[in-house]
Amino acid sequence: MSKHSTTHRTLSRRLAALLAALALLAAMALPVYAEALDDATQMQETVETDNNGETDNKVEAGSDVETDDKSETKADTGTGTESEDTNDNASPNPGANSTAPADNATADAPDAQDPAAPDTAVAPNLAADAEETTAETTTAEQDVLFADGGNTDVTAPATSGYTLYFVAPTAWEEYLSKEDAHLYLNVNFHDSEWQQVDMTHIGNTAADCRLYAINFVPRIDYATICTCQFQCYVSKDHKAQFQPIFNTTTELTSLVGRVFDGTTEAWSDYQKDYAGKTLYLQNNSAAELTSVKAVFYTWDWQNNTYQQVAVQDVGTVAAGTQSEVQIPQTASGFVRFTWDGGKSKLYKYSNIQYTDENTAGNESTPLNITTQNRFIYGADGNVAWDKVSNNVLAAGKTIYFDSTFSSYTYEGEESAIHQNAMPESRNGGSGKMYCFLQTAKNTFERVEMKPATDPKAPGRQLWSYTISKDKSYTAVQFSAWDNKDQAAKDDMTDVLSEDDIPANLKEPCFFADNGDPSAYKDGNPIYREGYWGEKSAVRDAESGKNKTGKNNPVVDIKDGTFTQESGTKYITSTLYDYYTDYELNGLNRDTYPDGNTVSQRGYVTFEQFNRALSSAYEANGNVQYPLYTGHFQPSIWPNPFSDVAGGMKLYGWSNPNEDKPKYLTFMAVNNSALDTNADKTDENYARTFQGLVEDKTSDGTKDGLPLLKRSNPDKDALVDPYFNKDFLQGENAFNTVLGKVYEDVSFPLKKEKVFANTPNNSGNNAINDAEYWYFDSNETSLYLKQDSALQSYYLAESGTDKASRNRSYDNKTEGKGYGFFPFNQTVGDNDGATKYNYGFGAKLQFDFTLTKDGKVTVGQNGKTVPIQFFFSGDDDVWVYIDGELVLDVGGEHGRAAGLLEFGANEDGINTVTSWVSDTKESGRVYTTSDKKMVTFTNRNGNSNDYTFQYRTEKPKTLKDKPTHTLTMYYMERGMWESNMALAFNFPDHNELQVEKQVDVTGVNKLFKDSFKNQKIFTFNIQNLATHYGEKKTSYIEGETKALPEDAYEKAEKPSDASANLEYAESLPDKKNGDLAVLWSATMDDPTSKYRKQRRGTLSLNEPIDIRQYSYLTFDVYVKSKKGNESDTCALGNLYVELWDTEGNQKGCLGTKGLQSSDVYGAATALHPGKWYTIRLMLNSLQKDTDFNNRVKKITVGDNFAREIYLRNFTFRSAPKEQTTTGFTTEQYDIPDYGSATSGKLQNAAYAVFSSDRGNGDIVDEDGQFLLQAGETVTFKDQFRRGSYIALKELTDTELYDTSWTVYENGEPVTSVNGKDGVVETGSVTTLKDVHSTAPNDGRTELVINENDKNGNPIKNAYDSTAKKPADSTLVFRSYSGTADKDELTKLKVVFTNKVKTGKLIIRKEPAPGESLAGKTFTFTVKFSDVGGQGLGGDIAEQKCYCTVIRQADGEEYGEAVIDRIPVGTRFVVSEDETAGTSLQSVSITGGEDCAVTEDGKRVRGAIAEGDDKAVTATFVNTSRQLIDIEVTKQWKKQNGTTDIPSNELPKAIYLKLQRTETPTDPDNWQNVPGYECVELKPQDYKGWTKLFTGLDKYDANKAENERILYTYRVLESATGKGDWRGGKDDDVIEIDGKKYTILKNTVQVKKDSTSPLALNLTNTQKDPKFTLDITKADAEDGKTLLKDVEFTLEKMKNDDNGNTVADASFGTLKGKTNGQGKLMWKKDDNSEVEGFTELKAGTYRLTETKAAENYNLLSAPILVTFGKDGTCTLNGSKIEVSTTEKRTEFTKNEDGSYTLALTVLNRKTPALPHTGADAPSLWLLIGLPLAVAGLLILVFRYNKKGGRTR
Repeated sequence: MSKHSTTHRTLSRRLAALLAALALLAAMALPVYAEALDDATQMQETVETDNNGETDNKVEAGSDVETDDKSETKADTGTGTESEDTNDNASPNPGANSTAPADNATADAPDAQDPAAPDTAVAPNLAADAEETTAETTTAEQDVLFADGGNTDVTAPATSGYTLYFVAPTAWEEYLSKEDAHLYLNVNFHDSEWQQVDMTHIGNTAADCRLYAINFVPRIDYATICTCQFQCYVSKDHKAQFQPIFNTTTELTSLVGRVFDGTTEAWSDYQKDYAGKTLYLQNNSAAELTSVKAVFYTWDWQNNTYQQVAVQDVGTVAAGTQSEVQIPQTASGFVRFTWDGGKSKLYKYSNIQYTDENTAGNESTPLNITTQNRFIYGADGNVAWDKVSNNVLAAGKTIYFDSTFSSYTYEGEESAIHQNAMPESRNGGSGKMYCFLQTAKNTFERVEMKPATDPKAPGRQLWSYTISKDKSYTAVQFSAWDNKDQAAKDDMTDVLSEDDIPANLKEPCFFADNGDPSAYKDGNPIYREGYWGEKSAVRDAESGKNKTGKNNPVVDIKDGTFTQESGTKYITSTLYDYYTDYELNGLNRDTYPDGNTVSQRGYVTFEQFNRALSSAYEANGNVQYPLYTGHFQPSIWPNPFSDVAGGMKLYGWSNPNEDKPKYLTFMAVNNSALDTNADKTDENYARTFQGLVEDKTSDGTKDGLPLLKRSNPDKDALVDPYFNKDFLQGENAFNTVLGKVYEDVSFPLKKEKVFANTPNNSGNNAINDAEYWYFDSNETSLYLKQDSALQSYYLAESGTDKASRNRSYDNKTEGKGYGFFPFNQTVGDNDGATKYNYGFGAKLQFDFTLTKDGKVTVGQNGKTVPIQFFFSGDDDVWVYIDGELVLDVGGEHGRAAGLLEFGANEDGINTVTSWVSDTKESGRVYTTSDKKMVTFTNRNGNSNDYTFQYRTEKPKTLKDKPTHTLTMYYMERGMWESNMALAFNFPDHNELQVEKQVDVTGVNKLFKDSFKNQKIFTFNIQNLATHYGEKKTSYIEGETKALPEDAYEKAEKPSDASANLEYAESLPDKKNGDLAVLWSATMDDPTSKYRKQRRGTLSLNEPIDIRQYSYLTFDVYVKSKKGNESDTCALGNLYVELWDTEGNQKGCLGTKGLQSSDVYGAATALHPGKWYTIRLMLNSLQKDTDFNNRVKKITVGDNFAREIYLRNFTFRSAPKEQTTTGFTTEQYDIPDYGSATSGKLQNAAYAVFSSDRGNGDIVDEDGQFLLQAGETVTFKDQFRRGSYIALKELTDTELYDTSWTVYENGEPVTSVNGKDGVVETGSVTTLKDVHSTAPNDGRTELVINENDKNGNPIKNAYDSTAKKPADSTLVFRSYSGTADKDELTKLKVVFTNKVKTGKLIIRKEPAPGESLAGKTFTFTVKFSDVGGQGLGGDIAEQKCYCTVIRQADGEEYGEAVIDRIPVGTRFVVSEDETAGTSLQSVSITGGEDCAVTEDGKRVRGAIAEGDDKAVTATFVNTSRQLIDIEVTKQWKKQNGTTDIPSNELPKAIYLKLQRTETPTDPDNWQNVPGYECVELKPQDYKGWTKLFTGLDKYDANKAENERILYTYRVLESATGKGDWRGGKDDDVIEIDGKKYTILKNTVQVKKDSTSPLALNLTNTQKDPKFTLDITKADAEDGKTLLKDVEFTLEKMKNDDNGNTVADASFGTLKGKTNGQGKLMWKKDDNSEVEGFTELKAGTYRLTETKAAENYNLLSAPILVTFGKDGTCTLNGSKIEVSTTEKRTEFTKNEDGSYTLALTVLNRKTPALPHTGADAPSLWLLIGLPLAVAGLLILVFRYNKKGGRTR
């Protein structure tokens, strides 16, 4: 304070001085200043998270495309006749079938060298079939490199012809022995054009028949032939010939690599006798063989050398081990093994002796595979071959026979059936099964087989036999008879050699064929055929018999190249091919041997398929109308179905003589002729049967499947098996592949005014100008093809092809037109219905939009027509919109029609009215009789008139959404005809789709679901409109509702004092209108256990109804922590909870935080110092069952100590797409986003898109939008044709490897072109599988400097191609060179993120010198924060098991591996207790941020990419008995019960752990290694705890009888630098100047002690001691010290009445000042000390009892109060503890005691004048009160600057 100060304090002093002068009295002052420092402690947040692995790997390699391969037999020369019939499936005599192709796989190129020449050219690499076989596995764990994919070297010889082979029969030898003998191949090309080709003799077969090769180069560019002859001439004389192909269209490619044997008159594959056989390599040497390969060759007869065709990598073969390889499924006859530093000879297993074989340089060594199949590399380097048995028929092995199909008897067809079933209960059969087992002595032993079951397939019939343990066999023959000599009538198999049984089968099962065609054959022996497979596998004869790819597949799917056609719209379809009995045997209907359609064999060709359907219906028990495939002949005509129905036993069937209504219902649904009310009516043929399916799909959405109509509406409906992929592919009662499904098939549509010829149209009628996308099978035949390069299927147009002619029951085609037969392409011109692929389904699906009124504007005059969808055809058709049935044209019927007509109701919501041409009375759902006529005319001018007789009673209201999905299901199940025509005029758009895919094929199955429903993938999109002027976006903002301001201003604080929520008036980067709160906490709560106390509340005066909203958005800003600025906030730790008016919750239930599945695109890691916008998807949030959607409050918080701003909580509805009026949108009406005037790329802000996941959205101001895995968004008319689009994914490169593919009309763009004069191409050639994050097509849009047809100028600021953006861009227009410049553009960019992964290895080791061999340990692994982004939900804890073994190098350890874990995923690994061992130590290496946890028992960290950064967590166990000790530190006040507040505690202390066997001996304590000094500090809400782990219970080095259980103790230190306390009872430790008594710090281990032992280490604060130090001095100069002044000190207390009295128990202390003015106190022991010392906390009264001579006494005692907390007050005023900054007289001493140093100043007694007797008395009466007043002010003045009393 300044000496010139005029404050009230200064004035009081002057007044006191004046009074003192008047009274002539001395005054005293006692200045005391004290100041205490309150240290505030801070805690730093510790974030710890946890985490978890498996997936199948699929390796594919590229190959060239191979052409179709087709099996042929000797030609049937008969021809059929035709008669007229107009009714589909109704006439007395129908018949036919269906088929399916196999997937093509690819094979690696060979890398080994040719045996003869180091650089021999390798044959072309052709596509091999990779359809996954269910019967047997070959080369399961090896890389197989095939030079061609299933055919031989002859597929593409140097001459580029077609190579095939011929074996001349021995009967021709008399001609061939002559010198002038010649053999020719003679072919005919359909037009009397013949070509003769020479044959080349290349060798002899094992039967010594001559083998010839033919290299056929067509003289004319033909791909097919109709007749093929193998001819023998001597000179010019024709001697003999074979004609295996006659008048049948045959692909030349189907003959490639095939051999026709003149002896057997059958086709077979060239050089594939041993394909699939296993060869073994045994390493009997002492060293490993490395880089081992098996190289396979064939004989190149054209170049007279060996040609390499396949290489199999074997890898390393360790010493004493064996590996195996499979002979490839390609033509081969030679093998050589190679390895580092050596190779074997070339071994020949081919049965052919080639003409120029074994010439110089071509030597080979013969190999008999039947007796030599193992190559042995000996210890001395010598080699040998021996035989390895397959051991399939070995002792103890169980073999199975599957008679599911072979047991079927074809009851009712006895006149056509000539063979038996298997087993056979007719014709004297026992119904049993036997097998005859061949011994090594070639004798047979008969055994009876036992029935077996398959719980997963109740309709399956299995038989088994387990071979005795003392026997083994070499072959087996299955039989329905106990007599091996019984004539074979399809009731026994041939003898099946063990060598023919795949060696890798664990449960070998012979899958026997059904009886088509064998049962219809005459004569004997007829052996039942089939194939070997795994018993548990799904029956699939096509793959089991290796009939896949080009090797005679069940259905021929031709190869082709998909080309975008101009003026064509492509929609996505799925085709379902249902297999006939013949096809179920792996046979192709092209080879069907019977041409008669007028028979049960021709009618009911799907007997097994229908039986499987029936089993599904019966298992469900709730199908009102069972659906079946085939021609079910009514009983009123010949060959009725009732004749054969008894054997099939179909669900829903009844014989007409038993239950006629049931019979009629069956027929009405499955035959077009009948209704339930009569046997026959001519009007029924084209009538539909409605009501066969439910009104909604299986899940009520576009992704669901049709449900069959229920008998009981209260029970579950059955998904229609016809469209159930799982059912068709094996999940059925027969455990059989019943058909094939082809997905993502491009279906082409053309545009035409198809209804312009509708009657009563005037010339001005708008329908005349209305264009429709349409397809008509009577105009265009469509065939399924495969583009092998694209690995996709498409339907190719083929005019009106003969193979697609509709037929009547008797094969007639006149007047029938052309049908939709996608699998019929290889049907020959002269083939009949029996070779047709009947029985199939199709699903067509596409998205569409509607105008507001359901009409579109056509032409230039504003006329409108209703939006329509039209279908005509047969059989069943059901159309769904958004999962709801809207058009029912069901039933087996002739050509019928349906129509959808769209409109709108009075509320502006779109509606649809449904029409049907006609219905059967018993199957009529549309009951309103109303007529509507249309004429459908295709572009060929073919017209059909349709009259719609019935419609729905009232329009159906559609879901109010911008984009709908139409799904049409179609079935051909009635045979004969398959008409299809469809048309629609939904508004058409230019479309850009962006699809996000996450490739998790390399991800452990534990984590695959974590990548689903995660809307976290951010994209940026910019646009440069190159044509037309400015046009603003027509984006319409959705509804919004923001939280009111008072919700922020009245924010309610949490109940926990360590957390807070407050209104934030100021905040970072504040904008106008921002409203925010600041939530904060000083303690961590990582498990959210204390959430209730930590959450803050934003309350609403009025609740908000959130049902109309889609999102809740708000912004988050995490403040950075001092000293830890990079600390991030994981989204999963933040919680935002919605509470309704009834207290029910939505969002973040329980202890969950925000989940990435709930958040639209928010970053999962919130970095400090940055605002993030969070968008919660309200429909995704979990909620209480009774949540009523009326939000009354929002609560917020976080699991960790941090400060978080939250602002601008707003509920939002989804944005709306702009409406359209016309069929198309004009280009100048599409927004340009400001680019038309800037001439530069601009963010496509507010571009609207729809999503296949529901809500649409907009691009934000920064040009960003977000997707989730599997989501596709569509921008409709948001970008102009020809504009540049810069699209980029902002991906996490740490977690993902990103690639992209551009699709046009559903097909990948592999050739970058464009319309000449419109767009120029660059150097980019393909847009498929490009590894980058931003697509670039390299194209440049040209400038158009003219007006359009409407007079609008086209050129804008993009006036030069030099303005093409430098960024990676796509030009938004077609990539077809033929596409018109005004053609609609539909592009899709698919971004694929392949997840990067790493590995976690858990290793178990024994302690040094110990062994754990053979012990198995269990570990618990918890995964979290998947991908480092908190993806998905919780991963369940995983148990891993690890067995310790002694390794080859002598080390002892065990490992458990979890691999393919997404990078960044966090984990915690702990070990479960194992009896007899204890965990000793834990360590960890690799990964990211890995560490051992504080308890020393677990490891945690994050996964890093690659094996080189694999995490290895090593747990060391010991057999010693260990125990843990958990120390809990408690801090108590002096009373021993009250906790000391956390802000008064130290930040940390240090502990030392010691142990002893003799706790009473203070000198025998020893430190525990590793725990000599350990920091202890508070851990969140858990307090002060520390776990000491891995402690011995006793000294394990001592003998068992000498062991003494340890006692442990904990010492404490304030610094950890040697000042350890706790070594004696009631030891005292001083921390931060405060003293604490250590009450208990030991714990003794007992024999039965369980871990952990608890040790509560309590520190009780000691009462501080105080000293009252008094100095007596003269007040005048302050230097004169006064002696012999006496004082007394009393301790005060309150009596029972509340009065303050002296405490008699304390007594009275007396002291006297010495010559230095210091008060001296004589203690009880007569020792004299300075001041009153050893005072305890309390209130004391200091009284001066004797003054110094000539000095006055103090007029009043002084009251001093000392507090237990080290505080001091003097006469009621607090004195702070002295600091270096602020000095006071109250000091804290080094030992923790306190001293109050008072200087008491006394003035001398004045000498008064004697002027009268009364004067002294008068003076006293007047002056003394004034003196006392001055004294009180002056003596006890307080100097706040630290002065002293004077």
